[in-house]
Parts: sequence; C-alpha cells; structure tokens
Amino acid sequence: MRGSAALLACAVVGLCVAAVPAAAAEDPAAAMYSPGSVETIDLTLSPAAIGALEAEPDEYVEGTFSLAPTNGTPGGVEAPLTPTPLTVGVRLKGNVGSSFRDLTEKAAFKIKFNEFVSGQKFLGLKKMTLNNMVEDPSMIHETLTYSAFRAAGVPAPRTGYAYVRVNGDDFGIYLNIETLDDVALKKMFGDFDDETQHLYEGENGADVKPGGATEFEVDEGDEADRGDLEALIAAVNSAGSDWAAAVSPFADLQEMTRMWALDKYTGRWDGYAGEKRGVNQPNNYYLYSDPLGRFQMLPWGSDETWEEHLPFDSAAGLMFNRCLAETGCVTAYWESLQAVSGAVEGAGLDSLAASTASLLKPWQAIDPRKEVSAGEIAFAVGETRKFIAARPGEAGEWLAAHVPPVTPPTLPLPASDSSVKPMGPIATGPIGLPKTLARVRGVVAKKGSVATRLRLLAAARVSQRGEVSARGGAIRVCSDRARTTGPSSVTLHCRLPRPVRERLHRRSLELTIVTTVIAADGERQVMTRHLKLPRR
Repeated sequence: MRGSAALLACAVVGLCVAAVPAAAAEDPAAAMYSPGSVETIDLTLSPAAIGALEAEPDEYVEGTFSLAPTNGTPGGVEAPLTPTPLTVGVRLKGNVGSSFRDLTEKAAFKIKFNEFVSGQKFLGLKKMTLNNMVEDPSMIHETLTYSAFRAAGVPAPRTGYAYVRVNGDDFGIYLNIETLDDVALKKMFGDFDDETQHLYEGENGADVKPGGATEFEVDEGDEADRGDLEALIAAVNSAGSDWAAAVSPFADLQEMTRMWALDKYTGRWDGYAGEKRGVNQPNNYYLYSDPLGRFQMLPWGSDETWEEHLPFDSAAGLMFNRCLAETGCVTAYWESLQAVSGAVEGAGLDSLAASTASLLKPWQAIDPRKEVSAGEIAFAVGETRKFIAARPGEAGEWLAAHVPPVTPPTLPLPASDSSVKPMGPIATGPIGLPKTLARVRGVVAKKGSVATRLRLLAAARVSQRGEVSARGGAIRVCSDRARTTGPSSVTLHCRLPRPVRERLHRRSLELTIVTTVIAADGERQVMTRHLKLPRR
C-alpha cells in the first residue's frame, strides 16, 4: 500500500508516531513527490467560494481538501490519508493568456493548509501546487526538466502527479510540484532563517539591474529589508574587468553557471538564461540567499521545455550576459555546460520519459478537461524523446567550437590573481612572511573591517582575501590588493559585506585572512591567519 499507514500517521502536524520509518518521519511527503506517484485529490468549494474565485482568482477562499494514494492506476485508489477532509485555502494560479484557466475549464490550483487553520500542515507541507499542464501537450516536460536540474547538482523542486476532483466533478490529471517555500528550502539546504535570508521570485522581466530590487516578489523572508538583493545588484552592475571577482562574494557562480547551462540545454527559453525575447524575460526563476547573503538561482515554471534547440550563448538575463563577456566567467560556464551535458546524458531521461508517459496514459484517458487528444500527447512525447537524444551531440559541437583559449583560476579567485593557484586546506597559525619579501606590522579588527599592515622589502604585488566557512566550502567575503615599485608599507582592508556584519549582531564569526605576496622575480608566499570576530 506504498506506506499509506505511515503517511496517515504524519498527515497532519503533530501526529507522527514512533512506528513511522526514520526517512518518512523526516520527509513524509517524499513518496508523493516521485515521478511514479499519482494521488487523487478532492476539493470542495461552496457557491460563495466559487463566486469569490471568479471575482479574485489570486485570493485564497475557504474549501476542504482530501488526498488518497493510489497504486499508480485509476483502479487502485486507497483510503484517504485523513479521516475527515481538512479545511484549507484554495486559489487559482497561472498567467492570463497562457496557463490560466477558470473553474469552467481546467483551472490550476494553489492549496494553503494554514490559511484558515493556524499551524496546520499536511505531510509536513504548508502549501501544494497543482499545475494544469495546458502549455505542455506531453505532460512530462516539467518532470524531466527538474530531474535534469537535480541530476546536475542544481537545487530544483520535486514532482509527482495528482488526479483532481472539485465538488465531485473530474478536473483531470495535474502535475503535483513541490512548492518552493521555507519548508522546501530547509529540505534542500538544511536550514532557513527568515530574519536574515530570502527567497525572491523573479518573473515577467524582473532582473538584477540598478533599481530592480522592488521588481522581485518576496516569497520568504523580511519583505521590508532587501539589503542582500541590493548588495547583489550593486555587485552585478559594478564596473571593471574583474566582474566575477566582484560578484562571487554575493552569488554562487559555480551553481548559477550550471543553472544557466541547463536553461539552454533543456530549451527552457522562458527561464533566466533561456533567450531574451521581450520585456517579460527573464522569467520563471528564484533567488535564494544563504545565511551570509550569497545567492543561488533556482528554476520554476518549466513546462515549455524540450522543444526549442536554443543556442548555448544567445543573449538572456543580465548576469548571464555579463558572465559571457568575461574570460573567467565564460570559462566557468563552458565547464558547467560540459558537466551538465554529461550529468543529463547519464540521468536516464529517455527511460523516465517513456515510463512517465505510460503511467499517465490511463489517467489521461479519463481526463474530461484535457485540451489535447491522445494522438497529440503521443506525438509530443515522441518529439521530447527526439530532443533528449539530439541534445548531447549539439552541446558537444558547441563545446568543441568554443574551447576557452586559456583556463583562468577557478572561481571565486579574483581575475587579477591569475598567478595564484587555488589553495588546498588552509593551515593554521600566525602570518609569517619571509623577511626577504615582507614583514607583517599587525592585523587589526575594527567594526566592519579587518586591516593588515605590511612592510614590503622589495617591489611586489600583494593581495588579500577574507573567507568564512559555509556549506559546500569556503566563501570569499572580501578582498583587497596593492602593488609597490620598491620597499614600502601598505595596509590591506577586508571590508565585511552587510550580511556578514549583520550576522555578527547574532553570533561570533570565524574569519580566515589569506595574504599573498608575489615578488618581481615570481617568488610567491601565501600566508593565512584565523581570526575570531566577537559578536557586536
């Protein structure tokens, strides 16, 4: 019975019991978010609620919700997971002119479990998203796209399917996509602090351009404080040749370049890096800030994929365009596309396409509101599989024709430090520059910055970066550099960005200062010092 008894025990918040297996207790919704899963969902709406949705489709109205697992077939429906239907908020979703449908057609839905019952959750969830798939005749595009993103290491929502009825009327088969909210973010990243972190939704042309912070919708976090997004925007639009070095403290460019490569690879033209076709692009993406204010980019709205063989370097969102204009970042993008192509090719997407299409076929047969015929569905599935088969070769041709002439240092080292090789594990201990190059006069931590005073004994280039530890490795939060033509004294400053300073209001911070001196003859010394900055 696919663990329905265990799911029932955790269906409503506070009801998990010791008999539930550990994995189910940690994520009781996991079984539902599987490409091979089909649930049945019953919604009830009063005449007054229906009237309210007709007047304001985006506003939640009160309704009831019930979900029952199945064995994957219409004849294998099990008992509902809750003894009585839950009182929930229901609203319609979609964009007018594309995926929006009203209740006389195949409407798409958002379900909010705590809208009218404070604290209520279902399988640990606060929300559910049910996509009507009217823009995707194959009904498998989103499942394949998010599977490709996850296979390549880019955080993306999980998917299953649901057959929906409203007031007893069949509305048909839907994509049940994991809602990106703080519940999902904690599963993806381990934690989420809504006082300092954010999830911003970018749609209809919202981009990180000057003055663009207010164009983003705040889905999670403090709506009044967009300091982390404003810092990203300032860095992205900074002048100078070291664009990647300026942006790296505020954006995980390794993750983002993979995200952009997948936009191109999957033909996600209506995403961030798909293709600039008007004022409504970029579209369908999220910006997630980590505890230090460093952003990752997440995909959303991926139904129009696996159809258009996009060029891998066509103009798109601002960050993508700036990246491709700089040698260091374009090399990172090239490497990301190479990695993405291999990961997707090994992810078994063709088998997933075939098995998902087979799973949905009997449900599509009884769907009275689908907008395509069985023949059109089969044709769209076939075209999707052709695209999957062709794309590795197309990516390979582009990669072969655009091999970077020189491999720059791995991000996030500054481009100006091209002679400095990426370091291994950082050694502990005080700074100890050889006397033949320089002497350290002192390291002083002041409010918001750390200053390192050096006495250079000969002509040299000197650079410094400050790093903090985070999930996935060290993150650079500041840098400075100088050049001398002979013996002289210099002071390098590590000015902490706003998210780091705000973190110091709550807890102390371990900061690693890495100082590099390169003499005129090429002799180089790299030194580190670990500082503990007290809470302010």
